[in-house]
Amino acid sequence: EDSSDNDLDNQLQQLDLSQLQQFIDQIDKEVGAYVPDFSFDKVIADIRKGDLDLNFIGFLKGLTEFFFHELITHVSLLGRLVVLAVICAVLHNLVDALDGSTGKLAYTIAYLVLMAIALGSFTGAVKIAGNAVEQMVNFVQALLPVLLTLLAAIGGISSAALLHPFIIAALGLLGTLIKDFVFPVIYFAAVLGIVNHISDRFKVSRLSGLLKQVGIASLGIFLTLFIGFLGLQGVAGAVADSVALKTAKFMTGTFVPVVGKMFADAVEVVLGTSLILKNAIGLVGIIILFILCAFPVVKIIAMVIVYRLAAALVQPIGDSNVADALDTMAGMLTLLFGAVASVGLMFFIAVAVIVGLGNFNVMLR
Repeated sequence: EDSSDNDLDNQLQQLDLSQLQQFIDQIDKEVGAYVPDFSFDKVIADIRKGDLDLNFIGFLKGLTEFFFHELITHVSLLGRLVVLAVICAVLHNLVDALDGSTGKLAYTIAYLVLMAIALGSFTGAVKIAGNAVEQMVNFVQALLPVLLTLLAAIGGISSAALLHPFIIAALGLLGTLIKDFVFPVIYFAAVLGIVNHISDRFKVSRLSGLLKQVGIASLGIFLTLFIGFLGLQGVAGAVADSVALKTAKFMTGTFVPVVGKMFADAVEVVLGTSLILKNAIGLVGIIILFILCAFPVVKIIAMVIVYRLAAALVQPIGDSNVADALDTMAGMLTLLFGAVASVGLMFFIAVAVIVGLGNFNVMLR
């Protein structure tokens, strides 16, 4: 047991975990107050003891506190939206009563100020979403070399060779596609959604809907292709690795009887410690990914609730255009939330597949 512990410590020292530690330090700095303490050493020590406590309750409690903190932060935005919406409703009723061009101009100005505030906060939400995707991409790119090195160490050489170039290229493409195509498309759809409610004569709801569908479809197609190819390459690599491992083990055991047996046993110990290490690092990686995805998503959900609430409060006052515009903004924010959550889920699956491949290799062996 002591020798396997020493092997584990030696392998841990040889791995470069500095980049991953930077992400843990960054999380500590940004949302440390809402997240239970976790580290590589703690997870590895827990796995050694066979007593792994991920403290899900602590994470959920922290997320709930963060959510209410964000809601309180956005109360001022809700107040501004409702006050301006009331002014719009009053001006709208004055226009109907007086039938004057001055009233229409005042109403249009008030509406545009309201929508400028709404678009300003939506722009902030797009930035939050973009940063979240960028951080997740950077993190998975930092995590991959460590996981694939350990995958190769437990005999997954073909899997590591097949997956490394594919995932690195796919991650770069994904980050670019989402930040430079999907998010701008959602943003333009939101702008058109607002413009659609300025005048009854000028309608662009179909164009806004089309852009929305393009954003959803492009994201869906890319995620499906990524997961599909990842699964196929992973399984192909795992089967090739298991055949190579069995052949090597048979050859050493048969042709070098005494030394071969000792060598095979030594390899078993190294493989076992590498597997523990890979699972531990994969687990910490999944926790970090969850945090990188969950907190921005909660921020966006808080904004969705503010807009839905504003639309619900404004509707009885009588100006349906403003209520509809605010509701449209809430819908676009929901779409943004869905995009970030989908990317987080895709990365979660990618890390889980790589971690699972090593276990699959050992099982086949």
